[in-house]
Amino acid sequence: MTTRAQRTASSYTELDAASASDYVSRLFGIETTIAEEIGDGNMNLVFRVCSNDVSYIVKQALPYLRVAGEGWPLTLDRARIEAAALAQHESVAPGMVPKVHHFDPDQFVIVMEDLNTHTLWRQDLCKGTHVEGVAEGVGRFLAKTLLGTSDILLPPSVRKSLTAEFVNPELCAITEELVFTAPYQDAESNIIDEAAQELAAELRSDRAMQLAAAQLRWQFRTRAEALLHGDFHTGSVMVAPGDPRAMDPEFAFFGPMGFDVGNIIGNLAFARIRHGELGNAEFSAQVDNYAFTIWLTFSEWVRRLWPAKEPWREPFLAQILVDSAGYASMEMIRRMVGLAHVLDIDTLPDDLRYKARTRVGQNARLLALGKPVHSFEDFWERATQGADSTPQEMRVT
Repeated sequence: MTTRAQRTASSYTELDAASASDYVSRLFGIETTIAEEIGDGNMNLVFRVCSNDVSYIVKQALPYLRVAGEGWPLTLDRARIEAAALAQHESVAPGMVPKVHHFDPDQFVIVMEDLNTHTLWRQDLCKGTHVEGVAEGVGRFLAKTLLGTSDILLPPSVRKSLTAEFVNPELCAITEELVFTAPYQDAESNIIDEAAQELAAELRSDRAMQLAAAQLRWQFRTRAEALLHGDFHTGSVMVAPGDPRAMDPEFAFFGPMGFDVGNIIGNLAFARIRHGELGNAEFSAQVDNYAFTIWLTFSEWVRRLWPAKEPWREPFLAQILVDSAGYASMEMIRRMVGLAHVLDIDTLPDDLRYKARTRVGQNARLLALGKPVHSFEDFWERATQGADSTPQEMRVT
């Protein structure tokens, strides 16, 4: 079957700053004054286009993985997925994503709200800058989007219809390869600096971690619990005091809830390990507070939203915690040796970067191979301190 992305590929034209400016001018009937490319991501073209009164973000999907080059082709349909995911998340968590003004299904362009008063949370975390109210917002966003797109709150027919709308095989395949497979192999896509050589070699012979990754990959494929963001990390959250916004949900699909929760907590662990190595005790404590606040707020909102007729709320939360710890471990490993690294660790001085990568690898193994986590304290301690937990043989659940 020919997809819309394939049918329209011949009419597709990559934008540049000038054509993005013309696009916005025609779309809204305004005179634009400034247009510049601002994207530094792995997959898309992103422009800021301004008039005297307003500015917009223009995002266009590229037909290849930008970070890997034209040799890695990629579906353009991910732009439709992203626009639809933003709309769905806005419906269940109002005001917590950028507003979408327009989606062009032929040029695979999304025109959206310019969050020009916001900053990227990862950058603030790296600098040690506190932004009030972000963690509470992230926890609330997770609860509202995950429960709000699941069978827990939706009629089964609505949920099944949504599941069909968000079939996203190509981007799911990228996740399966880059998160659960390539880090444990001598894969061409891996990026392994000198500080990660030892960790990468260990992973290629670590049968227990390979089994853990394979089991989590199977769950990722088969557990269609809720509409996930699909790539939810500290680099996909724009922040201002009391106003966090989740962006870039082009990997959205129906999958296991713990994947989104584990990704954001795993990425906070990078910030905690960074500031621990730098000796920044005060901001390390702040990152601890962020992590606990996200989980506590998520749990509180789950309890608030949970239907009274369903008696299994606490077992549900306990399972989400266990699942999240497993997916956090996979995120932590892949960001050390895989295709896409993180500034939190990469920008450390050479000697500290080696120590940080080693710690991340050790802590991820404790999360993946230790006994199932029994509390968020246990989860966070293993992810950041690696203390009081002894790895055991791979468990099958």
